[in-house]
Amino acid sequence: MKKIFTLFAVAVMAFAAQANVLTVCDGEATNDHAPLYGLYSDTQNTMVQMIYTADMLTDMVNGQISQVKFFCADADGISSNLSGAVIQLAVKEVEQDAFTEGALEAVAGTTVVATTTIAGGETELVFDFNEPFEYTGGNLLIETLVTTPASFKTVNFYGVETEAVSSLFQYVWATWAGPSVNANYFLPKAEFAFEAGQAPVDPAEKTDAPSSTKENYVYNDGNLYYNAYTVTLIETEPSTIYYRVGILTDGEYVYGEWMEYTGELDFNEEGTYMIEAYAIADAKTESDHIWDGFTVSKMVDVEELFAGKSVASVRYFNLAGQEMQQANGLTIMVTTFTDGTTSAVKVVK
Repeated sequence: MKKIFTLFAVAVMAFAAQANVLTVCDGEATNDHAPLYGLYSDTQNTMVQMIYTADMLTDMVNGQISQVKFFCADADGISSNLSGAVIQLAVKEVEQDAFTEGALEAVAGTTVVATTTIAGGETELVFDFNEPFEYTGGNLLIETLVTTPASFKTVNFYGVETEAVSSLFQYVWATWAGPSVNANYFLPKAEFAFEAGQAPVDPAEKTDAPSSTKENYVYNDGNLYYNAYTVTLIETEPSTIYYRVGILTDGEYVYGEWMEYTGELDFNEEGTYMIEAYAIADAKTESDHIWDGFTVSKMVDVEELFAGKSVASVRYFNLAGQEMQQANGLTIMVTTFTDGTTSAVKVVK
């Protein structure tokens, strides 16, 4: 695809990232204590914590988690009794891969990433993160906390039974008592949406620099001829090329935004230009930068185009070799001079 530049008509290109999905603990076992303890959804600060081990989550290392959902196992979905309960979700990477049954204690220092309001009848409990959470590869603790209570009702979720204490639940079981912490050998099925992380970069590996080529042609705007250029950037190895365009203004180049190179660049408006470019390959640092400069200038007439030679005749031909009365689109202009010499140039009009 060719891009035509008239002075600084440079736009920034945006690219939509595509989310990946990872499902863990996809089992048929059911449990009514995790990720939500429905019987105590009428109690503010009822909390459930679960630890998903690092070996379950390797596909997400260095990725950005944007959502997690859990799956209700009840035929009618989540009970309407729980409608209106507001549940807060927090996360933390931890060293431990399970809770210790003999010394159960909730993990402190979690980061709140999402809040959701329960709707009765839903088969999924979904938490959309306020901001993506960067997962670096550790054991991941997920915590749910009732911040606005509703009525109580048992609700079951799908998951897998475990040998180690993988989740705990904590609640105030009476107004005069402190929290009651209980162990659970169950991990609920969880589906994570995430953006994949970049491959680690070896600073010693540098991408090979791209190269550039220019093709000169004559552009006619219906009045004057211009000494115009098309520029092609070429990768030296499989990589992505980025470039920006500068135009000489008051003795120095003023540059536009960096853009990803997607095809031939076309310059047909008067000015002195400089293209700066570099490349990036997977798992490498960016290449050295290259520069390519040129000037697009106008010419009054055909004789000026050919350095003052006297013109005897000018004929136009299309790319199929058929003669035309005048230049139209991409045309070959054949000029015959009074000294008998001829010249053929590409003209775009």
